[in-house]
Amino acid sequence: MNFLIIDIGNTSTDLVIYNSNKNSFYNRKSLETKRIQTITKFIKVKKDNFKYAICSSVVPKVFNKLRIIFSKKKIKLIDIKNSKLKIPIKLNLKRKEQVGSDRIANSVAAFKYYRHNAIVIDFGTATTFDIIQKNIYQGGLIAPGIHLSLKVLHQTTAQLPLINIKKTTNIIGKDTVSAINSGMYLSSVGGLKEIVNLIIKKTKKNYLIIFTGGLSHIFYNSLKFKKKVIDRDITLKGIIEILKFNIKKFDEY
Repeated sequence: MNFLIIDIGNTSTDLVIYNSNKNSFYNRKSLETKRIQTITKFIKVKKDNFKYAICSSVVPKVFNKLRIIFSKKKIKLIDIKNSKLKIPIKLNLKRKEQVGSDRIANSVAAFKYYRHNAIVIDFGTATTFDIIQKNIYQGGLIAPGIHLSLKVLHQTTAQLPLINIKKTTNIIGKDTVSAINSGMYLSSVGGLKEIVNLIIKKTKKNYLIIFTGGLSHIFYNSLKFKKKVIDRDITLKGIIEILKFNIKKFDEY
């Protein structure tokens, strides 16, 4: 059976087709979340192709819009935080309902694919850190994303331009653009290192550091962690793992 797997983020939405018989996914696509209504142009969704679409979403309005689009095609859209779905990890949280479905998916994939204590750093609209010890999600941190910080810097100042951040070894900028780039890049590298080191010091454990999200490739080589990997599909993989964990009873949902 084919399933449509969707990760709705604040800026972009990723999707793949998952074939449960072959246990493989293919035809990965990415589009702007604000253009979600054009999804059928990227994936030819027909009622005989998919009965279900499984989703991680941090944008409720877009999720509801997509659910209406799919309902007209007799396709059921299910968020992985659906109360009937079970997940293969434990959440060590006081308010479990507050953790984003994307962060749950990231943590599930970290556990199922890597089998190691892990810190997932997701470079999205927000930069998030999620800590997984064995099969237990311990919580994490949320900080403003780098693109968001650059946008706010541009919008709240009179003369600073909006730039695209690049990897740099230059400490001192020689013009406005290079000064912004150096400041944002190097402060981000320093902040990321410090947060990971504080997590290690607090928990007294070693971790695999998993990089994901749009800017993960820019920072990967600059952060000299002993054990690290870059996985741009980790959220989609996590959604698939939750689907597989529930698939025997899926018609009940």
